[in-house]
Amino acid sequence: MIRNFDASDEIVLFTTPSPHQRQARRRSAAIAVIVAIAFAGGLIGQLSTARDAAGPVPPGPFSYFPH
Repeated sequence: MIRNFDASDEIVLFTTPSPHQRQARRRSAAIAVIVAIAFAGGLIGQLSTARDAAGPVPPGPFSYFPH
């Protein structure tokens, strides 16, 4: 069994995080998700433009937009 460091008569298995710790965990998780999505988007963009740059642009509904 895991005892607390102050070694009282009660056994402490775990403690719940404080509201500040929960907020910090939520904030860091949100930042990690944003960074991961940005990285994945950049990677997909790099992989798709390297292959498509050699070929001509096919005509389509958005072909009149400048590149």
